Amino acid sequence: MGMESKDFIKPESKWDILKKIVVERLQATFQKYPHCFFSEHDIHSVLYRLVKEELKHQGINSEETTLDGYKTSLVHHEYPTPFRCDMQGYTFRRTGEEERTPKGGLYKRGHYDLVILNSDFVKNNTLDILCGKNYKKLRLILPRLSIQLVIWACEIIYFPKIKKLPKNAIKIIEQDALKIKETKKCNFCKIGSVHVFTSHSHKEAAQLQQQIAQLAEKEQIEITFTTA
Repeated sequence: MGMESKDFIKPESKWDILKKIVVERLQATFQKYPHCFFSEHDIHSVLYRLVKEELKHQGINSEETTLDGYKTSLVHHEYPTPFRCDMQGYTFRRTGEEERTPKGGLYKRGHYDLVILNSDFVKNNTLDILCGKNYKKLRLILPRLSIQLVIWACEIIYFPKIKKLPKNAIKIIEQDALKIKETKKCNFCKIGSVHVFTSHSHKEAAQLQQQIAQLAEKEQIEITFTTA
């Protein structure tokens, strides 16, 4: 069964509509073939294909050329956050740029499972900035930007039936939800959402469903929940 805890993003633009269609298709695919998904990466792969298909269907070019002449896709996995963060255990906290870990090193950046980049960001910047790997250059341009770099930042969480639902499942979900919340707070993305899947039955996952609804309400973040 699919459950959307609360639709905090109203379908008011082509991007909201695209996201909604993609998520509904992903949920339908999962519910039809729940045991074909062994890992989160399997879901990521289907999500990537569905995003590319829907972009094409809506007449949106999924490629753009960077300022320095490189053609690239707008859709990417594992795109880095524009901030450093502490994600030890199941916590999330944005850290200062020069803040040190207990071992003395700088905190690392997080990553999003999938993003659709803003084509205006792509065509007006060089590839080294666009890919997010050159953090120093990226941070230099962030204060000057008047657009959101990412159209959609998406997180996927999967609890397969081969294992029991973890007792800390809601903490795992909360960590990603807080990462998305911070991303929207700093105006890095237009749309941010978390999508949770489990091949456990709706009955087995009923308590988690309630916890997710409460979390989404508390943090004002879109979280969907889909069971087998």
